[in-house]
Amino acid sequence: MQKVVIIGAGGFGREVLDIFLANNNVREKWSVLGFVDDNPELHGKTLNGYPVLGSFDWFRTINTNEIKVVVAIGDNEVRKKVVGKAKEGGLGFCTIIHPNVLMTPFVTLGEGVMVTAGVIFTNQIKIGNHVIINLDVTIGHDTIIEDFVNLNPGVHINGNNKIEEGAYIGSGAVTIQDITIGKWSIVGAGAVVVKNIPERVVAIGVPAEVKKSLGK
Repeated sequence: MQKVVIIGAGGFGREVLDIFLANNNVREKWSVLGFVDDNPELHGKTLNGYPVLGSFDWFRTINTNEIKVVVAIGDNEVRKKVVGKAKEGGLGFCTIIHPNVLMTPFVTLGEGVMVTAGVIFTNQIKIGNHVIINLDVTIGHDTIIEDFVNLNPGVHINGNNKIEEGAYIGSGAVTIQDITIGKWSIVGAGAVVVKNIPERVVAIGVPAEVKKSLGK
């Protein structure tokens, strides 16, 4: 079985553990060693039956060629930084998909992607690297999801959308067809996106309107 470590021992890290365990219930594939987290208060604890092994420095104590990691951190910018640190340390990444996800053969996924229960993909969909696709998300045809995007529970992405790098889409948000959401922008929970959203802004409401710039 493939040895794996989950980086991030917070709530989402435990949800990612659930995905590994659900996969193993179908077919034994993953040997989860535990969590790594830089919060010293968690070190030595056991979460849902699996140990918090230590800080990122723990990887120096093992043969990293034998394991894969996944970065289960919801904050997109923090996740990108930790992925960079993992790459510098020579770590490889796995993609993990809940077994009840509905997905056609016409979907491509990058490395380090996490897909939770209840997700539905249609076809000609491209998912980048280190993307979080949370509970009950649907993604329509011919959509591109770039690296480090986070789609929160209940998000519905229509066809021919482009969600650019680092965009964070809040729970229950919906897009119409042919929408682009710019890099590192935030779309609030429950928003209905009916026009393109530029880079590095916060958009909320029905219909979604830009309320704040996030700067560079």
